[in-house]
Amino acid sequence: MKRIIALFAMVLVTFVVSACGGSTSIKIGVVLPDASEERWKNQDGRFFEEELSKLGKGYEYDILFSGADEAKEKSNVEALIARGAKVIIITPHGSGAGAVQVAKEAGVKLIAHDRMAKSSTAAADYYTSFNSWEVGKAQGQHLLDMANKLGASETNKIDLAIFAGRTADWPNATYFFGGAMEVLRPHFDKFNLINLPDHHAAFYAIGNYTEATFNDEAKTKLQAAMANVDTDWNPNTAATKAAAIVAQLGDADKSNQAVLVLAPNDDTSAAIRQEFAKMSHPYKEYYTTGQDASDVTLASLMGDPVKGKGTQTMTVFKDTSKLVKDSVKIAKNIVDGKDGLDGLTTGPAIDGVPTAYSEITVLLATDKQKTYDVIFKTGYKKEDNPTFSNIDFSQYKK
Repeated sequence: MKRIIALFAMVLVTFVVSACGGSTSIKIGVVLPDASEERWKNQDGRFFEEELSKLGKGYEYDILFSGADEAKEKSNVEALIARGAKVIIITPHGSGAGAVQVAKEAGVKLIAHDRMAKSSTAAADYYTSFNSWEVGKAQGQHLLDMANKLGASETNKIDLAIFAGRTADWPNATYFFGGAMEVLRPHFDKFNLINLPDHHAAFYAIGNYTEATFNDEAKTKLQAAMANVDTDWNPNTAATKAAAIVAQLGDADKSNQAVLVLAPNDDTSAAIRQEFAKMSHPYKEYYTTGQDASDVTLASLMGDPVKGKGTQTMTVFKDTSKLVKDSVKIAKNIVDGKDGLDGLTTGPAIDGVPTAYSEITVLLATDKQKTYDVIFKTGYKKEDNPTFSNIDFSQYKK
């Protein structure tokens, strides 16, 4: 009889372990889009590991990457739910519709981390992000400032190339683009748009919108323009679209001219500049935007003579460590049975989803001291990183 009971217990344990995917049970799950992108692996991924590990017993967790594959993303969410997750933090690759569906069916709370997750009928329970419209405005303002510095006017137009993020990445990419267009669109008479000619009509049709006046019409017009210059947040896609512009310019001599580039983030910005450099007579000066404060971009802003040559002139630093803390705080609140936004700074709801916002910081190549103080002095990035080996940091230490 004892043997039968022991055998039954063994079978029961085997069943339970199998039902949990052969892994330990968890309370909090994290699904990030792609480990090959610096931000998700070395920034958010690292910060989630640090913050979640501090919570200790009762807040067991796991972090999974989806390889920029929405089917894998959905299966990751299913796997985390099978292991007992009560709440899942997700940065979807696309809309996140599959993840939303699975989480809703299981009654698991979903926190959209810096990208909204929604289907046609439902959305995440909470959203954490930065003010994407303000990020876009900062990018647009930098280019307008540079244009004015160069003496841009109706009779002295400056070349402008426009690129966007992934249109399906709602609301981030649309808000980034909308913020930039709020600043740039009223001054199109100062620019010579060098995007392919059949893209121009959509740019001019955008009209003048602000975050306060943003509506469905604005969304439709902005996304129509974005569709032509959508980089998918992918440097290779950005390079392909930039190469098409280069081919269109042909043998044009740009060696005494400047170009302004609205690039959606740092990785695409670098890819676009590399393509433009292949021109027969490349531009003399580049003024390019970005965001995320990648290592190569920081080296560029700090004037690295080898890796950057100062060719990216601005980035928007979004302290993702603070954003991660917000997402983890919401998750902990949910596990503790509290309101998710308890103790957080909230912003306007997006698609009806309660939202917590983190602050942004604009970094410019013209203010290396600020970049040092914000990034290196605080320890956000380490000076001994090989990417920064050609930078003399001693001059910035006060």
